[in-house]
Amino acid sequence: MKGRFLFCAVVVAVWIANIAAGLAGEKQSPIQPRQESDAERNARHLRIAERRAGTVVIVHRGASAFAPENSLAAYAAAMDYGADGCEVDLRRTRDGVLVLFHDDMLDHLTCGFGAVSQITCGELAALRPQRQSGRTLYGGAPTFATLLERARQRAMLLHLDVKEPGLEDDIARQFDDADAWDHVVSVNTYNTARLRTHPKLKLLAYKGPGLSEARRDMDPDAVQAQLARPGQMIMVDDPRVAVRALKREPYRPVPLPKPLRPTARGKLPAPPPPADTGAFSPPAHLAELARRVNPASVDQLLALVEAGFPDATQLVGDDAFQRRRTARIVERAWAAQRLGERGAKSGRVVAALERLVRGHSLHKDWLYHGLDGAVAARALGKLGATESAPVLVEAFRRADPSLKGLADFRAKMYILPALGELRCAGAKKFLLEYVALSETQARESAPPEFEEATKALLCQRLDWSGITALLRSPNSAVRGTALLECLDHPTPARRQALHAAAPWALELPRQK
Repeated sequence: MKGRFLFCAVVVAVWIANIAAGLAGEKQSPIQPRQESDAERNARHLRIAERRAGTVVIVHRGASAFAPENSLAAYAAAMDYGADGCEVDLRRTRDGVLVLFHDDMLDHLTCGFGAVSQITCGELAALRPQRQSGRTLYGGAPTFATLLERARQRAMLLHLDVKEPGLEDDIARQFDDADAWDHVVSVNTYNTARLRTHPKLKLLAYKGPGLSEARRDMDPDAVQAQLARPGQMIMVDDPRVAVRALKREPYRPVPLPKPLRPTARGKLPAPPPPADTGAFSPPAHLAELARRVNPASVDQLLALVEAGFPDATQLVGDDAFQRRRTARIVERAWAAQRLGERGAKSGRVVAALERLVRGHSLHKDWLYHGLDGAVAARALGKLGATESAPVLVEAFRRADPSLKGLADFRAKMYILPALGELRCAGAKKFLLEYVALSETQARESAPPEFEEATKALLCQRLDWSGITALLRSPNSAVRGTALLECLDHPTPARRQALHAAAPWALELPRQK
């Protein structure tokens, strides 16, 4: 009890001091950890020890129902709603900065193309976010140093998912600088062979597989069953059901110190420029393309999409040939995306995008395989091209024997959200059929996407009985996703459905 009081007193003192510093015009750099007094440091380590000694709730990529994944706001929301820590994904930018970003590719969450390693930290921060099923997907990629400062402020435990090799020394150095090794409770097994043997690392055991899989974190019975198992930790996408089961305070927000607000930017170090490896870089190629093609010109964008590409499916050829093909695929995807963003719907634009969906490219690298068709599908959704729903449905269902072992999910991963934006009978019918599939049936087309299909379906017009059916689905991914959407984005029909199918959920705190 005395330790908890001391910790709370220190947090308040630090908060007041930070606000005073902000009012005085001082800004903490997110690269250098803030100096702690002995009392502050001791209180933080005491709180970390208390968290580690109890049942630990880790939230996958932060609480993404409240804010974009891997964002400072998502980490803060996880802690505000009763979690003990977060799983975070680490990558390195082209200028050597460790940042938090999950995907191998930029185009799922942002308007960019290529990989995080191909752009600078500043360029990554400047990318516009994608929107999907009514929500923003990208909230900026915080630096790892900024995360550590936030973790120290909140006594936040960390599960590290190191996405690339070669990051271990920098990670260890930043943990040393922040005196934050005891915050780490789990580290992924790939890319971390040396990090996992560090003498200061003390890992904890999970009670079972992540409850974030198939939205079992929104199933009270599944949560209770895992809490009863041996081990110390559980992982969820949303902490609210687990926090309720553990009888914790459901919502306890902590003010964000002014220097750590997302708008407060410190200066990044200036590392030497990276060596030019000669590998194809979509950001560099598109920067050069934008000097030749006006991104605001519908005619010039259409010319890129409509130009012949006889080698679209040609997987045989030397490196120079494949590099040219890759560049052409990225150009078509970029032009399709710009057409969707321009909102200039016309018969010619819709027809051109539909041709890309039907005749998407093939590539041995999954980052580019079907990229042009996938982005064209998303553009049709942004344009509200309801007449294209049959084309999208057919493309999703198509099993192409010419793929020769290539994973086809890249060409399909944007189709379900696009169908959600096409509010018409054909799109709704297909989405209803999809959420009723078994996992085995769903895998016949692509890896199951029940969560995205449910979000897309809830963008369609459903009465309370249709929503109730989703809340009673035998599929936990459908049921849990529908529950969250109804809870956090209520309408009269959704509230009626919750009362009928899951009245217990009405006791959970909603988004603030």
